[in-house]
Amino acid sequence: MLYQRKTLPDTLMGDPAPLPAELLGLSDACLADLSAVVPQAAEELGYAGQGFFPVQPAPPPPPVVDELNKIDFLRLFTQAERITIRQAARVNPQVEDYQDMLNHASIVKLSDHDIQAGIPALEAAGIIGPGRAAQILAGETP
Repeated sequence: MLYQRKTLPDTLMGDPAPLPAELLGLSDACLADLSAVVPQAAEELGYAGQGFFPVQPAPPPPPVVDELNKIDFLRLFTQAERITIRQAARVNPQVEDYQDMLNHASIVKLSDHDIQAGIPALEAAGIIGPGRAAQILAGETP
């Protein structure tokens, strides 16, 4: 458990950290205002007018997805976007080439140079909506 040290009434001091060894065993109620519960000890330890409050650690960031099977990659697009891409491939050789390369891939790496260049090109051409390239490259489903 991490604790946030505060001057009372509510000024944060430093980052959340483990409780100092000399305060282990005190209840959360005692830790909330050391001066009220153990005034002499709080003064001697340099904690007068301070409290320690339990905090929940921040959740870990979601794992970065880079490799996807093709169906999961296609699910990053809306149905309307997939249809528009297929229609564009019929008349645009660059989109057709992009689709052909995708059809021959066994997996899709979002960090791949062709993906990094192709998805923003689809957005620039108006085939997918504004801001969608960043979402797709981040592995975010619509």
